[in-house]
Order: sequence, then C-alpha cells, then structure tokens
Amino acid sequence: MSNVVALALTLAVVAPAAADMKILEPHDPSWERIFKISWQTDEKKGRPVVEGYIVNASPYTIGQVQLLVDALDENGNIIAQKVSWLASDALEPFGRAYFEVPAPAPAAGIRCESIRSTGSKGRRDAGSLSRQA
Repeated sequence: MSNVVALALTLAVVAPAAADMKILEPHDPSWERIFKISWQTDEKKGRPVVEGYIVNASPYTIGQVQLLVDALDENGNIIAQKVSWLASDALEPFGRAYFEVPAPAPAAGIRCESIRSTGSKGRRDAGSLSRQA
C-alpha cells in the first residue's frame, strides 16, 4: 500500500511540473548532416551523467555548441531537460570533442541533442539523437 501512495505522490508532483515546463527544441532538424553524437549513460561520483563524443562532420569550424539532454518517461515524453555548453570553444572541421553532462532526472530513457551552435559563417545548427534506457 505504501508503494501505491508513494507513486501517487510522485505523479502528483511530477505531472504538473512537466505540464508547466517549457520544452526546449533543436532549431534545425537537419543537424545530423553536421554533427554525429555517440553517448552513453554512466555514473560519476554517485551521480548519473550522459557522456560521449560529438563529431563535426563538416569542413567548417563550429563554435558555441550547446548540448541538450532530455529525460524521458516510459511513453517518450520529456520530464526534465539539462542544457550544457561543450567545453571546447571551437570544434575544428572533422574534429571531435568529449562531453559530460549531468543527467537531468531519473528516467526511463534519455535523448541527447545538439541544440545550437554557430558555424564559421554564423550559421545556426541543432539536432537530436534518442535512445531508451
């Protein structure tokens, strides 16, 4: 019985928060032509993180890359998000950079996206890659 009460309280707290949350989305759905992202979930110092590499698949230097990590429920709905800047100032043509982002919340699935970047010509790009946990 206590599990049912705990679940009901969790749903009462999480559902309104998710309903009121402004969902961040990529600005350019064709991002996969420019970025390749490989990632996995892990634990560092007792906390869940999303870590991996982002590759610049273009012949241009890309700067100011922002990563977006979505926590997803069992139905694929976003329940929390975390935005993080790529540690490197610029991603050289065909170069790659490591990233590590704290997971936004415990979740059934995670989606890792490149939400925004600035190319050498000021072009904005973004995108997503998802996988269920």
